[in-house]
Amino acid sequence: MIKKYLFPKSFFTCLLLTFQCNASAIDKNLLHAENIYKSFCSNIVSNNYKDINKNWSAIKKTKNLHIYKDKEETLRINILYRSNKIQKLIFTLYNNANKPTIELRSSHNCLLQNIRRIVYDKNSIAYEIQSLNVENYSVEERQLLNPNKPKLTSTNNKNIIALIDTGINYTLSQFHKNIAIKNGTILGFDYWDNDDKPFDSDPRQNPFYPRHHGSTVFSVLAKEAPKSLIAPYRFPALDMCRFKEVIEHIANNSIRLVNLSMGSNNLKDWECFEKTARKYNNIIFVVSAGNNGFDIDRRPIYPAALKLKNIITVTSSDQNGRIGRGSNIGKSSVDFIVPAERMEVIDHRGVKSYTGGTSYAVPRLVALISRFIDKNPKANNDKIFEFLKRRAIQKGIKKTKFGWIPDPLDDYLIN
Repeated sequence: MIKKYLFPKSFFTCLLLTFQCNASAIDKNLLHAENIYKSFCSNIVSNNYKDINKNWSAIKKTKNLHIYKDKEETLRINILYRSNKIQKLIFTLYNNANKPTIELRSSHNCLLQNIRRIVYDKNSIAYEIQSLNVENYSVEERQLLNPNKPKLTSTNNKNIIALIDTGINYTLSQFHKNIAIKNGTILGFDYWDNDDKPFDSDPRQNPFYPRHHGSTVFSVLAKEAPKSLIAPYRFPALDMCRFKEVIEHIANNSIRLVNLSMGSNNLKDWECFEKTARKYNNIIFVVSAGNNGFDIDRRPIYPAALKLKNIITVTSSDQNGRIGRGSNIGKSSVDFIVPAERMEVIDHRGVKSYTGGTSYAVPRLVALISRFIDKNPKANNDKIFEFLKRRAIQKGIKKTKFGWIPDPLDDYLIN
């Protein structure tokens, strides 16, 4: 007889590994898993832990988080409240390698609302998220996380932009003409998964619902610098010191312009970046000031506040030059303001949408610099900085070092 409160190993072996199981086994085991999840759920809702099977050891129990562990798996239960009443429970199972494998979401009364699972390849890299029907457990939707790269060709173009971000959706046909290619493959790299497929995915907040950022930034670059090619790099979130390798890869491919729409308040994260960027001072890094509502002269955000001659920090405004809501400023640390509120972009699905903020001020300025380099290929960094300063105007109270560039699509002073 199957013990009442134990997640069956046969279920997780069948459900979570990459090989296929027969449909009847999946149905049977999923039904049993649902009953077990409801048992945990009902005990938590009733605040009664006597019935939880002794094979699961309680590692942590707070109002908002319970963690249980057995010999092979870990169960994490997040409890969400509204007005001090349980609103939702999220059950996440991790395998013995501490990789998330399945998430079940329920209502306050333990009604199952959503099931998602992550499938891993033989190298333990997540390659697919599956959404399951809560009634019959069939796969309703598959979201690829590491798809095969398309076969692409491009003309030789030395005016290449490096995009360091969460990757891009390189399967979108509308992106293909702007992706930099070398030796028949995408020029760039995934320093997160450590492979040559920098696909757009940021699982840090929730691996079952990853965020996507790089594709929208890519779409702005492609639209505003159409003659440039873009090399996508997925940043090394798991080891930020690998930024040294990223920059060296960029330098070895003679790329001199980098779009970096990211940052954090932890200087230690950026020490290796700073050291390497200082070494390769011929490369220009355009970085976002951040969206914290800070004066980063007083509350630094990095790499925006780093004192490097080859970093340009940009913040966002509306079309009238008013600083965007939440956009950081700094008379010493922020160089330019660029209109980037309510930008039309193509998102990771290939759908037109609108977004904004300092992340999108960066590609607008990068595209402007790229168009300048295209017309002035021999211009050094000083010439590029001087061009940008001549394009900027001061408006109202000084909030940045050089001021506002009203229309970065205008080719004034480029020719």
